[in-house]
Amino acid sequence: MSAFTVLLDWFSRIYPFDWFALFLFLSALLGYRYFLSLMLKKYPEKLFLGKLQQYRNAWIEAHSGSKDAIVVVQTLRNTIMSASFLASTAVILIMGAFNLLRTLASSEKQIHALNFAGVAEPAVDALKILLIILILSYSFFNFTWYIREINYMSFILNIPKDQLDAIEGGDSTPHIAQMFLTSGLYFSLGMRGYYFLIPLLMWFFSPVLMILATVIILYILMHRDLAG
Repeated sequence: MSAFTVLLDWFSRIYPFDWFALFLFLSALLGYRYFLSLMLKKYPEKLFLGKLQQYRNAWIEAHSGSKDAIVVVQTLRNTIMSASFLASTAVILIMGAFNLLRTLASSEKQIHALNFAGVAEPAVDALKILLIILILSYSFFNFTWYIREINYMSFILNIPKDQLDAIEGGDSTPHIAQMFLTSGLYFSLGMRGYYFLIPLLMWFFSPVLMILATVIILYILMHRDLAG
């Protein structure tokens, strides 16, 4: 039996409703990411993230080259602690997902105890777990990248502003503000990875619950991000 035949047989075991739930989930995940990117470029004032960036810019202007280095370092340290906790949690959950993948055969009955509209195939369950691992890895990457950017900023903001301006060849504030914006986006994307993890967990029980969870999460995020 060829690999193509095996793959075709595996695809045929997945119910159409499962395919629809997965398509809706991926469309929501990727579409919302594109929506945020487009809004930040054209209408940042309509987003909560845009207003948050104004707060960041004001903080940078107040503390760039500040002699009160303790306040700067402590503020950035507090943000790093939350990102470190979330990144560590993602690693623990990834390990748990791999362990669940390893014991999939023995836990199949428990996983599908509430499944009322999907397919109870071990291969499909493996796909669900692999998607969870991918989402958690995505969150981990974004949180660690956020920590990296903030570590840079903790050094930069303690340099006298005239030296920063000389390095940048002009006013250094916009450059630092852009760095702060980029780091904040990484943190937001990491959190959204956690939010979109909920529909994948619901998929273990039913694609109906997955669709409902996707719609609810999308509504909550839209309401939150457009509350600027």
